[in-house]
Amino acid sequence: MAESRPSTKSFTVAIIGGGLGGVLLAIGLSNRNVPFHIYESASNFTETSAGLGFGPNAVRTMAKLDPRIYDAYAALKTENKQDNKKDTWFDFWLGHGDLEQVGELKMGSLGGGNVLRASFLLEMAKLLPEGCVTFGKKLLEVEETNGHAILRFADGTSTDADVVVGCDGIRSKVRESLLGKDHEAGKPVFVGVYLYRGVVKMESAIAAVGGYFAQNSQVYMGRDRNVATYPIENGTMLNVVAYRKQKEETWEHERWVVESSRDKMIEDFGDFHESIQKLLQLLDPNIWALFDMPLIESYSFGHITLLGDAAHASTPHCGAGAGMAVEDAFILSELFSDTCVTQRDTPAALAAYDGVRRPRTQRLVQYSRESGMMFQMRHPGVQDDIERIKEELITRQQWIWDIDLDEHLEDAKNELYKALRR
Repeated sequence: MAESRPSTKSFTVAIIGGGLGGVLLAIGLSNRNVPFHIYESASNFTETSAGLGFGPNAVRTMAKLDPRIYDAYAALKTENKQDNKKDTWFDFWLGHGDLEQVGELKMGSLGGGNVLRASFLLEMAKLLPEGCVTFGKKLLEVEETNGHAILRFADGTSTDADVVVGCDGIRSKVRESLLGKDHEAGKPVFVGVYLYRGVVKMESAIAAVGGYFAQNSQVYMGRDRNVATYPIENGTMLNVVAYRKQKEETWEHERWVVESSRDKMIEDFGDFHESIQKLLQLLDPNIWALFDMPLIESYSFGHITLLGDAAHASTPHCGAGAGMAVEDAFILSELFSDTCVTQRDTPAALAAYDGVRRPRTQRLVQYSRESGMMFQMRHPGVQDDIERIKEELITRQQWIWDIDLDEHLEDAKNELYKALRR
């Protein structure tokens, strides 16, 4: 834990959720001397043992949010092994037949990198000041009343909060409280796809698909299915995710993760190259349902707002969900720390945050769904037209990666100052 700093604000930000989004926001606020406290339902900082990719936009934002975040990322990140692939996001192949290459998507000179989620979160937690988090606090609901918010927890306790940021993930209780339990946009939506995933030892992956394919990021495309792989943990592990479109449009299981079998997994990818099938046999055959968040009219309601997956959980096909949370944390930290913002002005800051972040992040939710359709060769107007897919790949991620963060922040500040002048 880092040392705490003197406060410059009369209000305290209550952060609900100690996942990556909540911790990044906390670091940004700490770096700007804005008081905060994290309420986390688990007994410690935990994350899934899965890979996580960051694009150029996220890398630039880390340095602006807090240079220590970038330094920790740089120490953990894994890039493609080949020198001429350092700036490649993914190579794209037809998964069946003889693995015909469809194209590649370049990130530019800054590039990006991959980390293990759990490792990155633990490094981020080290940057937090002492005493800033209370574990074992499962939120039941949040309610705004008389210019502040009341947090009610499952242990029977409650507390007042000046301002609340829901960073509690795709099953957000903060979002549910804001919209109502029966609101159609209050809960995540099944996107019609399930997946198999796992982290494989690199030597086993090389034995299955060969060094080039294992040590550099790949997407294998097929009708109604695709497989994405990329190296993590300094090239010692390979993150593997295999997506399959479900025939039914709804997810009928109560749980999002259900038991399956290797026979079903291989059947789902039966027409893929045998090397990919060998790789898939190294995975746990459990099935994970894929959900995202419906669009809503605002992320901010008075003294309460949403950040990261609680606001805009998206499918992984653009590799940008975590990066958007980094951007969220940067913009919100800057707005809260603005010298003009007092406790009574926090709703204006949250409205300005919503004004710039919601259009961009909700575009990602829809865009990522469309990318998934394209990678499964079922995107309307593209389907299995390889030439059209090649054209799409050239510029598909540019609007995500090429954002001018200074201009984006200026837009948010202008929204804030307009509100404060009213």
